[in-house]
Amino acid sequence: MNDIQDIQDKRPSKAPNEFALRWRAYPESVYLTRSLVSEACEAWGLAQHDYVGRTIMSELATNAVVHAVEGHEIQAWVTLVDGAIEFRVWDPSHAPPVVPEADPEAEGGRGLMMVRLLATGGCGYRQIGGGRGKLVWARLAL
Repeated sequence: MNDIQDIQDKRPSKAPNEFALRWRAYPESVYLTRSLVSEACEAWGLAQHDYVGRTIMSELATNAVVHAVEGHEIQAWVTLVDGAIEFRVWDPSHAPPVVPEADPEAEGGRGLMMVRLLATGGCGYRQIGGGRGKLVWARLAL
């Protein structure tokens, strides 16, 4: 399969309330998830939630890239559910997401803390059966 196609395989799923994306785990590819959120919010007439949605998705995607083996496939979904926009990211790592203790001197490590604060509809993760990685999710209440 063509790597460029895999990285940029962005399309609405068959459901009008869901947008999906597959890409390869490279830090420079995280911007694709922000574009996915913008497309979904525009299509649903929810542009006022674009900025917070892009921030949530970007942090989930960055975390997946950091913990996945470089070049492995990662998937993302933006779904309009009853009363919320749900952001989901799958990666092949089995390591659970961890919100580290706040270190004012650290250059990173605040992403999941931000997600937890911004996800007004909750957030969490689940392991995928058969050792196929994990799915991390966050909801933005409407």
